[in-house]
Amino acid sequence: MLNGSPTKNYDPARGSTKNGAATKNGFAGNPAPKEFHSDPDNYGNTHGAAKAVMTVLAASLVAVLLFGGALGGTGVDLDVKISSTVVSFDMVSYTIVVPDGAQGLKVAVYNSLSRQERALSPGENKGTFNGLGADRTYTVEVFKKEGLGETVYASKKIHTKEAA
Repeated sequence: MLNGSPTKNYDPARGSTKNGAATKNGFAGNPAPKEFHSDPDNYGNTHGAAKAVMTVLAASLVAVLLFGGALGGTGVDLDVKISSTVVSFDMVSYTIVVPDGAQGLKVAVYNSLSRQERALSPGENKGTFNGLGADRTYTVEVFKKEGLGETVYASKKIHTKEAA
């Protein structure tokens, strides 16, 4: 063998090459400690997300203000009065005065467990809702269904008496 041959002068302790190829156990060096690596910015785009949310909310508010008439709420304020209510342990009687020209109004008596409704006509309306629970709070409400919602014109909380 010649003295210049790489196979003759191969020294694995110094990481010499053999025929121009790196050794199998070549050492690349210690990796840098983690404190020198920059952490990823997990909150980098929060300002953009907040701006997008605020834009959507602002657009929704403008749509409700501009197109509120199409969704409900005609802007007409009716002077509806719940002039009297008489309450017992299982029923409520009412007298409601509806102004002339008001159409489509209803009265409802409800709580979280039940709801009863009746149509109203212009003038004085008298009626009774039966079958209510004793010692419970109910709401008597005059409303009109419009578009996708309803407009409440009068409301009153009542509490039925305890059963004897």
